[in-house]
Amino acid sequence: MKKMAPIIYILLIIIGVYLLSCGPGSRKGYRIEKGEVVIYRGFPASRTVIGEADAKSFIAINDDFGKDKNHAFYLTSIIPEADPATFVYLSGGYSKDKTHGYSRDQLISRDGANFKIVPDPSETRPEVTMQGSPYAHDSKSVFKDVYVLEGADPATFSFVPMFNGQYLTYDRHYVYFQDQPISGADGGTFRKVSDFNFADKNAAWGLVLGQYTNWSKMENVDLATFKGIDKNYAKDKDHVYYSNFIVEGADVATFKETGYVQASDKNGIYSSGRPSTAKK
Repeated sequence: MKKMAPIIYILLIIIGVYLLSCGPGSRKGYRIEKGEVVIYRGFPASRTVIGEADAKSFIAINDDFGKDKNHAFYLTSIIPEADPATFVYLSGGYSKDKTHGYSRDQLISRDGANFKIVPDPSETRPEVTMQGSPYAHDSKSVFKDVYVLEGADPATFSFVPMFNGQYLTYDRHYVYFQDQPISGADGGTFRKVSDFNFADKNAAWGLVLGQYTNWSKMENVDLATFKGIDKNYAKDKDHVYYSNFIVEGADVATFKETGYVQASDKNGIYSSGRPSTAKK
């Protein structure tokens, strides 16, 4: 029996964790309880009754959105002017009905027929693709949450995932970083080169990380041959680049990425664009 004690102890722990995970404190989202619509949030979960919701017709769309015959809801809030018959969830905090577009429980567009998520081109998995990007648009405006991106063109506005969330967007006029136009960058000829580089008809650009992360125009790059090597490095016919600088001593012909910001060529190995002291 003594030899069995550790096994019994482990089983008791597993059972305890299971019971805890199934308890009220672990619940999340909407439920119908005793003829009322309630929502559980947080951990341990707090329980809130949604008095305005009709339990008989209520449908939980997901943990954050629901609707009944009279209203659409974001968490405990009624979404203003929403038509429950045509109300649909889009992605993130965005939803719409036949005449409106919403961010969470805020009405941001009265052009529901044209209200859409700006897609994330890096996502090809069917179960994830609908998550889109942080942006939405209708026929007149581009939105980031509840805010309008002044001057952005909704017909051509595109989302470009880059390094560590330092993404870009662009339209036919501008390239934007942190939702502000990058001075001198041409959106009409934008092309992503690597996670740290893009190019337009006039120049190559490199992402400079630091306290004031920014995109810097690069000098003397051959745009006709400028392309990505993999995710982190780029090259033209003469040089290898990391961020906005030349990788000194790198051999263009044999240079290859070997890991996250790591690379090697016939001359040596590199980390974040610098020669490494490690042995090849």
